[in-house]
Amino acid sequence: MSEMSAAFRAAVREAMAAPDDGLPFLSDEPEGVLSQEPHFLMASILYDARERLTPDQAGGPEGVDLETVFLAACYYLARVNRLPEGGSEWEHHTFVFLFAVVHALRPDAVPQVLREAFEKDPPQLVPAYEILHAAGNALCLASEAASDAEGVALAAALMIEALEGARGRESEAPIGVNLGTVFTVLAELGGDGVPEGLRAAALHHMREALALVPLGDPSREPMLALIAWAQAKAPSVAVYEGSIGVEMEQYHRDPDPARLDAMINGLRATVATAAEPGRTLRRVELGQVLRMRFEINGDLDDLDESISELTDALAGPLNDEQRASACSFLGLAYLDRYGSLGAPADLEAASAAVRDGQTTGTAASPAHSQRLTNLAGVLTTRFDAYGDPAELDEAVAHLRHAVAVTPPSQQDYPVMLVKLAVALRKRGMHTGRDEDLATAEAILRQVAGQPSDTGLTQPIARVELSGLLAVRGLSRNTGADLVDTVTQSRVTALAPTQDVRTRLYGAEMWAMSCVLLGDLAQAHTAYGVALNDLLPKLAGRTLNRAAQEVRLRLVGALANDAAAVEITAGRPREALIRLEQGRGVLLAQALQLRGRHDDLRAAAPGLAQRFERVCEELVEQQGGREERKASAAAFEEVVRQIRALPGFADFHQPPDWKHLRQSAAQGPVAVVNVSRARCDVLLLRRRFGRAVIEVLPLPDVTVQEINSRTVTFRATVAKLTTPGTPAGEKYRYDREMKQTLRWLGETVVCPVLDRLGFDRPARPGKPLPRLWWCLTGALSQLPLHAAILDTPEPHQRPTPVYAHDRVVSSYVPTLSSLLHARARFAPDNVRASLLAVAVDAGSPYPRLTALDDELAATDQLPGPRSELRHTDATPDAVLAALRTHSHAHLACHGVRNPSDPSNSRLLLHNGSLTLRQLASERLLDAEFAYLSACHSAAPGEELANEAISVASAFQLCGYRQVIGSLWTVEDGMGPLLAREVYRRLAAAGAPDVARVLHQAVGALRGHPRYGEPLFWASMIHSGP
Repeated sequence: MSEMSAAFRAAVREAMAAPDDGLPFLSDEPEGVLSQEPHFLMASILYDARERLTPDQAGGPEGVDLETVFLAACYYLARVNRLPEGGSEWEHHTFVFLFAVVHALRPDAVPQVLREAFEKDPPQLVPAYEILHAAGNALCLASEAASDAEGVALAAALMIEALEGARGRESEAPIGVNLGTVFTVLAELGGDGVPEGLRAAALHHMREALALVPLGDPSREPMLALIAWAQAKAPSVAVYEGSIGVEMEQYHRDPDPARLDAMINGLRATVATAAEPGRTLRRVELGQVLRMRFEINGDLDDLDESISELTDALAGPLNDEQRASACSFLGLAYLDRYGSLGAPADLEAASAAVRDGQTTGTAASPAHSQRLTNLAGVLTTRFDAYGDPAELDEAVAHLRHAVAVTPPSQQDYPVMLVKLAVALRKRGMHTGRDEDLATAEAILRQVAGQPSDTGLTQPIARVELSGLLAVRGLSRNTGADLVDTVTQSRVTALAPTQDVRTRLYGAEMWAMSCVLLGDLAQAHTAYGVALNDLLPKLAGRTLNRAAQEVRLRLVGALANDAAAVEITAGRPREALIRLEQGRGVLLAQALQLRGRHDDLRAAAPGLAQRFERVCEELVEQQGGREERKASAAAFEEVVRQIRALPGFADFHQPPDWKHLRQSAAQGPVAVVNVSRARCDVLLLRRRFGRAVIEVLPLPDVTVQEINSRTVTFRATVAKLTTPGTPAGEKYRYDREMKQTLRWLGETVVCPVLDRLGFDRPARPGKPLPRLWWCLTGALSQLPLHAAILDTPEPHQRPTPVYAHDRVVSSYVPTLSSLLHARARFAPDNVRASLLAVAVDAGSPYPRLTALDDELAATDQLPGPRSELRHTDATPDAVLAALRTHSHAHLACHGVRNPSDPSNSRLLLHNGSLTLRQLASERLLDAEFAYLSACHSAAPGEELANEAISVASAFQLCGYRQVIGSLWTVEDGMGPLLAREVYRRLAAAGAPDVARVLHQAVGALRGHPRYGEPLFWASMIHSGP
């Protein structure tokens, strides 16, 4: 640096005394003024006087180095006068700022022209750091143009001083960004004096500065552009061999799930043996990798363990930076759990976690962009949940920031781009901003790349792009968008990746777009990929029951839509197969583990024994993920070996027409397919000695109307069964209920009965025909057996005629479950035994006053029996007793959970018997269950196509015949119906259970209290 001599100062003072006689530098040649040497010298003089530039800084006017200020002001004025178009804004700012100081302390030293201008528009006396900032920027621009690294280094020194002075003030952010720019220029010019880590320091200052600028501030955009420019200049960050970063990079290049398994195993071993603080850091990494594995395989155990590890790690020795990242990872884990289970508390926990630990210091970290991405992911989900556009705007701002400050070579950069595109798409759809949609499309196309690109992110980008194109194609009726959707989604569905969820989304989008384009042949192929290949992998046996259910929520009405395509194409057999493939997935898996295989025992006793053992392991699900994985692999292997035996090639093969047609062996089956495209009945029956399938279109039925009527029906039934509902309201609700029953008759049941020839009363002495209903979607919650046919009986008053008067109805969740039940033989009377359970759950549930009478009704059934009453009827005791009895009668309260049907339950003493508990039972000798409990046969609204109810859970664990209730049963009706059922079951030559219930309900209809469908229609039979 250069300090002025005494003689030089004297000369400057002379110039100050007569500023209009000739300012320093004004008469110099342009080359002399604009060369690097004087510029460097003036900047050096300013740097030396950096603490004496303004009165506030120098402790008063006397402390200001006025000669230096005046001389520098004259120099920058000369530069402005000689530079084209007045030079840069920074030269102009510098001379004005400096002359403002001179004017404030000694106005007569300012040239007349400037004095007059200052009198009209008084200059602002800025802090010294603003002068240093302006001078540093001016020097950097000139030095960069001259490739003068020494000049840029001096500019950096000026800017460092400026930043220190601006800390905590409004100018801190722009000065910080500009300092980062100067550091980047210096690193580009190189030279011996450039220190290591200069680029990292540049980005640190820029990130730190940007964190100070509020979202929505217009200055953020140019800052982001500068950061992106600096980031592009920076080399890739080195990842050291042996670190988790190396393994992560390898996984992103080659997304083999085995790599995640290896990382998790290695981290678990390290956590078990490492000392602090390394142990806590490894726990953070373990939590993150567990969450990543969950996103691929859907194992909720991984997600719960991730949350546990990260929560525990936050109690350990972490610095601010490590804590911020751990909180961010924890927020992502909570967000994944919210996406899986839908609990609002998890979304709130995610929202808190991703903001926790954020400080100005951590905002300067290279990891801050990742944390902002995670925060934006939570905000986008919050917009989906609550609809606040401000949260979506914040998400977009954070993602723009993250993308700008992240090197394109960084492994999660494509993820940031995709999340930005998704947020922009959502905002564009919400606001109608075409520019947001166009930007989202451009980003997604960039990430999607070529069809041959197969990384972790490309399939996600393609499926998001497919969704955008499909919506736009539909809204604007543009075929080109739909054609492009087919291309993008087909590549996604067929991608060689383990991300089954994304591939399944792609397959569904592929199929739907083909349908819209009228290409049913390609839609058939797409649905085949979805249902044959991907669905079995989505909810495989390596997952526990809860995780399987979460994954199956993604499927929705996929099978119904696929069946509708086959019906439209004239392939009803294929439609039936599609429904069997895509519905009752968990039930099908469970029934495979519970069959009796006497033929296998005879052919290969050892193999049969191995098969039984593996089935028991899978049913019990006692171990964790690794045990389930091993058991699932063993199951697949033993099935492969069984199929190799002569005559066993079809063992546990997916359903085909040859197998399904046997469903009609004992009577017709009406499979009602409810789809967005069309609604139809697939009538499976025997004609002329062979099974045929007929399509019965339902032109007056739509998904929307079924859903609406189901909601209304359940609401009216709830009101009618609620004590204290006024009589006038009950009359209105009863009319509404019967309107739905009449609509069912007109639109669904009458067409079926007419086609089958069951539309008239049975001939005298002839039994009513059997009819099995296999219902899909929300229709499974409605009582088709109570549909009003509106055909008055001859010679009687025109009272309603119900489907119950024409056919004996049974319900089955799938045709495969019906065939499975028929393949088992009922136990003979010698082996038959009854378990009778009666328990009142107590407050807050209504008291069950007729339990003793109901249990007395079961005494009519001959054979061994056991009873569990009240305090003896604990969940464990009931489960243990079910294992040793073929028949079961449970009289208790039932609780339905519409959104999580597997948490529906029977209320016993000191606990509940849930569907998930029943799913872990394997009762090979079970035959008949009578569930005298409210809602025991009502399926959930979620997972409607899985037909999950207490009744289906009893079928799943082994019961062939189940009687249950669709809604609340009046306490007094229970003993009456039970008495009729067991009286008929006990009679010699008793008919099948379906006819027994039908006759018992017929007797109940004659009761003065229970003749209305509100009472008798609740009870249904499920089974062969």
